[in-house]
Amino acid sequence: MSKPSIVFAPGAWYPPTAFDPLISKLAGYNCYTCAFPSIQKAQTTKDLKPDIETVRSLVQQEADAGRDVLVISHSWSGVPVNSGLDGLSKTEREREGKKAVFALGGKAPDWHLHDVETDTVTAADPVGRFFHDVPDGEEWAKKLGPHSWFTKRVPASSAAYLTIPSSYLLCEHDEAIPLAAQQWMVDRAREKGALFETETIATGHTPWLVLTDEVATYIRRQAGEDI
Repeated sequence: MSKPSIVFAPGAWYPPTAFDPLISKLAGYNCYTCAFPSIQKAQTTKDLKPDIETVRSLVQQEADAGRDVLVISHSWSGVPVNSGLDGLSKTEREREGKKAVFALGGKAPDWHLHDVETDTVTAADPVGRFFHDVPDGEEWAKKLGPHSWFTKRVPASSAAYLTIPSSYLLCEHDEAIPLAAQQWMVDRAREKGALFETETIATGHTPWLVLTDEVATYIRRQAGEDI
């Protein structure tokens, strides 16, 4: 069985390089990371379409080359990912004789800090919110960038998780999206008919920087390895 390509989609504020420590544990896989305009060009991005196109183009590039694709979506990136994977489910692509794609996956919280002048948003206390259990959390917090205020609030335009089998790695000690909120999202998706597997990991919001080997093993299982 050939290995799928893996596309990583970072959450709001996170640079593409945030996944580098994890990718280093996935030898043998073709790995790609989205550089979302909402983060890379936060002050000028006023539409979700560029983010959607970023993830969709990477996925289609690999799928059209005859490779299956595993998408790793972190936090906010579920918005462009679910919008961008519309029509790319296993059933829909195989109906057209194409390869398959799999996805893992209101009022702003008071810790979202809106800069009116630049129309961007940053996170208050990023170390405590995202990296409280990461050994070099303060250094990672310095690598976060501002995010487009518009795209941080806009909802997904599609719900690809309804047609693409998904897995959610529940983070027990997440200070950004509490465990109860994570489970609520999964339950809501299942009520709508989504096929969602779940596993739990004893980390905060950025599990792959805390238990890198465990997250890599989780991904390899999702990719079809018997480990």
